[in-house]
Amino acid sequence: MKVVTYNIQWGMGKDGVIDLPRIAQTVHDADIICLQEVEVNWRDGDGADQVSVLASLFPDHYLAFAPAVDIHNPSGSGKIARRQYGVLTLSRWPILSARAYPLPKYPVVGHLVDQTVAQELIIKPKGSGLRIYNTHLNYLSQAQRIHQVEVLLKLIEDAPKQGGPVSGLGVDAREYQEDWMAVGAEDLADMPLPAILLGDFNMRPNAPEYDLIVGQKDPYYGRLHKAHLFSDALTLSGLPEEDGKTHIDENNPNFNRIDHIFVSGDLVPKVKKAWIDEDAIASDHQPIFAEINWP
Repeated sequence: MKVVTYNIQWGMGKDGVIDLPRIAQTVHDADIICLQEVEVNWRDGDGADQVSVLASLFPDHYLAFAPAVDIHNPSGSGKIARRQYGVLTLSRWPILSARAYPLPKYPVVGHLVDQTVAQELIIKPKGSGLRIYNTHLNYLSQAQRIHQVEVLLKLIEDAPKQGGPVSGLGVDAREYQEDWMAVGAEDLADMPLPAILLGDFNMRPNAPEYDLIVGQKDPYYGRLHKAHLFSDALTLSGLPEEDGKTHIDENNPNFNRIDHIFVSGDLVPKVKKAWIDEDAIASDHQPIFAEINWP
């Protein structure tokens, strides 16, 4: 199973050209594709509804979009042409459920601060359940990111106890079709334990919020991964934490490895390899791929 995360910067490449087909070509062979900075009616042009464009570019994938920002579009035609901006996930397997959690933020004087979101999906690749969390954390403030990571980890921890968006434990199967939702028992997704957390975190591996996700680093024993937390797929594949660039900012050259794929402890031995596509030019970020032996 191949997974990829890619901040597509609304499709604008290093050459300044907005080209969604180029994005699709970059990640086309992945089974689960997690994208950030996807827009609907945000900029003018034929590709303004990027969700629809991406759906057409991946006709064999299932799709779920989670807008983090959803506001009135004064230039839109009609009353429902919203301006939206968020994360989008494509999967070769049916997305059994999807829900979005807004992450905490607070205004900062003199800076724009946009809402961010964590998208939770349940997928059953090859019949085995898997949770996917596609997210994009605050770009401006480490304090806000720390708070967001704390909330996010709590959401992930509590999810198996809460169950999916619709739970029917102990309900007579005959009631499903009689219910107003007309949902079948086979459509109620269990909440599996294995999880992949990925996206644009706007944090380097030496950041305190990174430690919250993977555990602290000991000067003698190295990174101490807590069993209930996550591990970095790139590091598991042999890339030192201080190496690798997923974003290049000439004004801040140290702000480089900020996109990540994290896997839960039960998936650690299943990570076959992970890598950064350093040749991709379709965005100002580089996509990260991971191959995972599944199930």
